[in-house]
Amino acid sequence: MPIEVFLAVLLAAGLHAGWNALVKINTEPIIAIGLIMACTGIVAFVIMPFVALPSAQMWPWLLFTLVLHFGYKVCLVKAYAQGDFGQVYPIARGSGPVWVLLFSVMVLGAELSQSQILSVLLITSGVAALSRFKRGRPLGAGFYYALVTGLWIASYTTVDGYVVRQIGGLHSFVVWLFLLDGVITSIWAYRYNPQVFISSLTRYWFVAVGGGAMSMAAFWICLWAMTQVPVAMVAALRETSVLFGALLSTYIFKEQLSHLRWFAVGLICAGLILIKLA
Repeated sequence: MPIEVFLAVLLAAGLHAGWNALVKINTEPIIAIGLIMACTGIVAFVIMPFVALPSAQMWPWLLFTLVLHFGYKVCLVKAYAQGDFGQVYPIARGSGPVWVLLFSVMVLGAELSQSQILSVLLITSGVAALSRFKRGRPLGAGFYYALVTGLWIASYTTVDGYVVRQIGGLHSFVVWLFLLDGVITSIWAYRYNPQVFISSLTRYWFVAVGGGAMSMAAFWICLWAMTQVPVAMVAALRETSVLFGALLSTYIFKEQLSHLRWFAVGLICAGLILIKLA
């Protein structure tokens, strides 16, 4: 993997963990994610005149992935309502590479080397160990919502990767996806609680601006990376966001990292090295 792609995806991983932390900071995750997506939608609307319209071939995939992205947000909100950031986030992100690997090989016909497969397995094992218990108790319903969130992540990652690699039009795809997604998600959050959503526009403006900027940048970088290297490798490397999530859970949410969790970090780092050497 080229060094510039490697570093860019690591940056995207950190940005992704950052905007998810902002969602959890707010007592109403659905409101927070609505504010964030509303902000990205506004930015996409401003950029829209400078990109080409989606091609006729792209539109069905664009609408399909909109459904996948919305399903991801619904499950993510439910997961954060049930569990701590330090566990929900790594389960959701960590289960994604396994599904992406299966989809890439079985659906897209991708061929991965043994070292690439091993790197995915190491990272996945690390995030699984990192998120196993919550202060000595099973995570409960939050685990299942987080696991399903990972399935949504795998689904839209595979579809989005296919679009930018096979159809092209990276910038058009990203801008129109964020534009439409921003409209849908903000309406969903507004209908959930109109009064709270409106009041949060001023109270939590930093969530909208900061989260929106990090969300859009992280996604754009990752899709660009998918045009450079196999989708499964980008997906696996992006899940190192759980490392940044572990730091955020420690310093922001005051969740301590046990020896088991540090061991999990070691597994993830080993997977990182394999990806870099692949």
